[in-house]
Amino acid sequence: MDPLTLTIALEDDSPGYEITPARVPLSVLSTFATDVKDFLKGSGKEVDPDTVEVAVVHGSLAVQARNVVSPSLVHDLEMLQFSADLGRIDSRRRTVMQRWQAAAKKKGAFKIKISSEQLQTTIAITNRTNFQAELGDVEVMVERYVKGEVVDLGGATQSNAHIKLPDGKTLVVRTDRDKIRAETENHLYKQVHLRIQAKLNIETGELSDAVLIEFVHYAPRFDEASFDRLTQKGEQVWGNVDDPAEWVRKLRGGN
Repeated sequence: MDPLTLTIALEDDSPGYEITPARVPLSVLSTFATDVKDFLKGSGKEVDPDTVEVAVVHGSLAVQARNVVSPSLVHDLEMLQFSADLGRIDSRRRTVMQRWQAAAKKKGAFKIKISSEQLQTTIAITNRTNFQAELGDVEVMVERYVKGEVVDLGGATQSNAHIKLPDGKTLVVRTDRDKIRAETENHLYKQVHLRIQAKLNIETGELSDAVLIEFVHYAPRFDEASFDRLTQKGEQVWGNVDDPAEWVRKLRGGN
């Protein structure tokens, strides 16, 4: 397929001035850049954001991505040109579109326009559009073990733990004061393992409405003496085998 050149433009004058490359709130710029990256990449591995060439161009604030090769992105853009059903597109792009649509509904001046010479029409997200998934995401209750850093613990009315996960996201886990009081160790700003119950989004893998079952006191250690004993046993068992790899292949019936 031919490489795609795509322009994603943000229009907004709600700060009291028109957002342009020359003047934009830092938080808006940061959020917009992240959304554009997620929209281009999707949830697959077709697009490596580190290799995408972009230019910040006028059109209030617009990012132009060049030489993008992604069949799934082309498919989703074709769907978005003629349908407001986000259930037909990649889950990560759906999440970005939902954020943009929510922002446009909240602030009438907020608009997103997606255009390309390869598209038949410009895709616009405004307060008059209604992009949404016609079929809701499927969620199931699961139990999971999660690992992360406790960045907040407790609460005046609702006790919960804020866990920073390895991917940088924060998971809020509801708990109760008795579980926190029962812990003999202070977990704040430490890496912990938790056993939780939560809702799992089947398509995106996102966890929500998490509830703490228990802190898992996981303390792996290396027993050098046990390792040495096992190594010695292995050397004795395999001592008469000239080529262990060839011996395994024969057991498996290979050549």
